Amino acid sequence: FRDTLLLLCELGNFGFSLKDNTLVRFSSQSTSAAHPRPRQQPLADRSRAPQPFPTRPLLNWNRNPTPLKREREREREMGLAAPPIRPVASVRWLLSVSIGWTAHLVDWIAPLGFLGKRKNMRLGWGDDLSAVLTRTDDLPSSIRKGKPFVPAVEWEGEWREMRAGMGGGKLSFLDRFKAWTYGDDKDREKYKTLLVREGRFASPFSDLLDEGCKTVYFRLVIPKHAPAASPEARGGDIAGVRWAGPIAVHFPATGDEGFSLRSGFYAEPLAARDGVASVILTMSYYGRRRPAAWGGYKGPAKFETLSQVMKMSASVVQEGSCLIEWLKAPPARGGLGLANDMLLTGVSLGGTMAALCAQITPNRVAVAPCLPAHGAAPAWGRGAIFRHTVDWGRLCSGPPPGLPAGVLASLPPGVTAEPRTPGEAEDLVEHILEKVANMLKEPPPVVSGASVIVYMKNDLFVPPWSTKKLAHHFGAELRALDGGHGSGFLLAHLQFRRAMLDALAMLGGASN
Repeated sequence: FRDTLLLLCELGNFGFSLKDNTLVRFSSQSTSAAHPRPRQQPLADRSRAPQPFPTRPLLNWNRNPTPLKREREREREMGLAAPPIRPVASVRWLLSVSIGWTAHLVDWIAPLGFLGKRKNMRLGWGDDLSAVLTRTDDLPSSIRKGKPFVPAVEWEGEWREMRAGMGGGKLSFLDRFKAWTYGDDKDREKYKTLLVREGRFASPFSDLLDEGCKTVYFRLVIPKHAPAASPEARGGDIAGVRWAGPIAVHFPATGDEGFSLRSGFYAEPLAARDGVASVILTMSYYGRRRPAAWGGYKGPAKFETLSQVMKMSASVVQEGSCLIEWLKAPPARGGLGLANDMLLTGVSLGGTMAALCAQITPNRVAVAPCLPAHGAAPAWGRGAIFRHTVDWGRLCSGPPPGLPAGVLASLPPGVTAEPRTPGEAEDLVEHILEKVANMLKEPPPVVSGASVIVYMKNDLFVPPWSTKKLAHHFGAELRALDGGHGSGFLLAHLQFRRAMLDALAMLGGASN
């Protein structure tokens, strides 16, 4: 009951005081003329680095010091950091202006699916946390400096034909509703017959993954009747299918158990309407990659330890990098030798992973992260919806085993390595994630000016200030949509696909 009440407080103009268990009401703050919202750059000025963002956030976070206040003081002055909050849940009511009450109800209901008796991190920190944190911290530099790994891909079956649209011979009702709502031509499909094939390969992260998670599965979606490649086209052969058009790699979001959502809402429309092929990647601990130790558990995936959270994120980034290398490497090294333009994209967690993969790959790629964060801390730390799904009390039963020296040496005042209260456990987890899984530590992608980032103005899962920090670091074009995380995830497919196509167009015109 307490978790449900706290969640409702997050979604409304109410605050629940954890100190005296009283329900209080807070007033919303609107954007004033003194603090205007950042204006999107014109198309002609996309190559320019964005200006610093205003210090005032779009959401009404309560202001009160936290143990990490000193560490973020300078970032806050630059307008890049989240304002501090006190341990009271208070966020402005999600009300989507352009989408209406449908999005409003979706944003209320979506977080409820992550609550339940089965909590995240219910078994504590994890015995292999030290090894996982060390590998995660070294992963970007090792991929960037070492020889790229080309996986040995095994195909599952032959190419098969499929009509564009999720699960049938026509576009899904939701996709047609979107096309009608936003004025897109619903009959614009040029290549209605698609070629689909699945494959698999062993994860390069398999030495740390649980049994049942070590095989990576992916799906290829290619237009069948696309024009033949001209002699000067930069294309190649994909398992017997000649393809010279662009290729998009779709990273999975939290809770994505298979291929169907990303195939129906992104890969198939991109192929049918715009001639863009897609590779859809799966993630460990979801779908066919659930651990054998979970004993056939079929409910929403809940991570038993913090180390599983880190393994899930780090493995999908390394697996995505290997998949890109397989597409790009010459046949002599076991790759396909494709020279096609390539896009990395995803929604929510998938957008974050796509952005990180774009940072560490040496290949020229465009990137279109949708609803991403600059790291893992904003999604799991104080003020985030996911914090209500964590068994913080279990993390107080003992100190985390073998924290890396870099994490221990950088503990800010007020954060202890041996938490005894849920609040201390939250502070330590937030610090660990900010130290190890922070994309701002890494350089921007190889190609500057080929990045489009989309965020929702009233997002409760990924705070808008976190997405703005990532966009500022990338020098990317930033696009804002009305609504929250749930409504964006379910109803903003058209805007997300436009961002993907624009990023590919930027890559074609980029000089570096």
